[in-house]
Amino acid sequence: MFCRTTLRLALPVVLSATLLPAVAFAQSQDTQSVAEAARRARAQKKNSEKPTKVITDENLEVKKGDVQSAAADQLRIPGTPQTPAQSAPGAANAPAESSKTSSEDDARKERAALKEKIKEALSDLDLLQREYQLDQDSVYSSPDYAKNTAGKQKLDALKQQISDKQQELEQLKAKLAALPAAQESSETTPKP
Repeated sequence: MFCRTTLRLALPVVLSATLLPAVAFAQSQDTQSVAEAARRARAQKKNSEKPTKVITDENLEVKKGDVQSAAADQLRIPGTPQTPAQSAPGAANAPAESSKTSSEDDARKERAALKEKIKEALSDLDLLQREYQLDQDSVYSSPDYAKNTAGKQKLDALKQQISDKQQELEQLKAKLAALPAAQESSETTPKP
C-alpha cells in the first residue's frame, strides 16, 4: 500500500519536472521571437527612406491671390471698371469728369473706412461682451458674491463700456447709411 501511495505522488512530480522546462522554454522562445520581430521592424522602418518631393515649375500650382502672382495682378478698387480709363479725344470735358471721379473715389474711400471702423467696433463689442460674461460668471459663482463690491464695480464698468461701444456702433452705421449709395458702373455689374 505504501508503494501505491508513493507511486501516486511520484508520478505527477516526475511528469511536472519533465514538462515544466519544455513549457518555459517555449514561452521564452515566443517572447524572444516577438521582441526580435519588433526590433527588425524598427530597423526596417529606419532604413527605408521616404521619397523626397521635388517641387518644379510643372508641379507648382499658383493660384490667383498667392504671393507669387500678386505682382502680376493689378490692384482694383471694388466698383471701378476692369480696364483703366482712357482719355477721350475731347479733352475739354476731362476736368469735370476728373473732379466727379475724384469725388466718387473719395466717397468710396470714406465708405470703406466706415465699414472697417464698423468691423473693428463689432469685434471690440464682442470681446467686451465675452469678458463681461466671464467676469459675471466668476463673481456670481462665489457663495459670498454679495460682499464682493470690487467685482460688482468691475461688472458695472464693463456694462458701461458695452453700452458706449453699442452707441458708437449705431452712430457709425447711421453715418454709413447717410452716405450716398455707391454707383456701380455697368461694366462691373454682372449680366443676367
